[in-house]
Amino acid sequence: MRDTLPNRDLPHGRDLLDVLLAGRRRFVDMAHRILKCRARAEDVVQDVALALCQDRTIPEMRHPEAYLGRMIRNLALDSLRRNGLECRLLAPIAAAEHAASPCACPHERLEACQALRAVAAALDRAPPRTRRALLAHRLDGVPQKEIAAQIGVSPARVNGMIKDATTLCRRASGALSERDGAAAGAWAAVA
Repeated sequence: MRDTLPNRDLPHGRDLLDVLLAGRRRFVDMAHRILKCRARAEDVVQDVALALCQDRTIPEMRHPEAYLGRMIRNLALDSLRRNGLECRLLAPIAAAEHAASPCACPHERLEACQALRAVAAALDRAPPRTRRALLAHRLDGVPQKEIAAQIGVSPARVNGMIKDATTLCRRASGALSERDGAAAGAWAAVA
């Protein structure tokens, strides 16, 4: 029969903490066998002690050592699982430190962003149908025949609109490249 009784009404709750403190070395050894780390085993035993101090209800029991052993074992296993999860999640982050950067230099990245902004501004100045045709074809992969049917023009006209928009973007990218010495690599994102 297990009854849940308030900790403050029972000297029993304090007795459980006394049992933990009396067998502390044995309980630390138990956690150490699971965790393979003495410091983490000490932490688990300390967490059990704190839980006993904070718990308002302590079940009535005949074998407090077994109860404490189960608490320590469960907390040690939880700690082991949590540590394994952290290692699996954080290992890719640690490995990323040695990964090659997608951009060799922040200055090159800035130049590429500026070129891309120039291309986007050029597209904003293009007629709406021309801009839609270019973006649908180059970015979404829509065939020119479908674009022609959607906007109500011939496929040859769509081809011309895409060619005009492409020329406009290349000029914008080239003008920036000549003016600021930037690479015209931003065109690759659109072309």
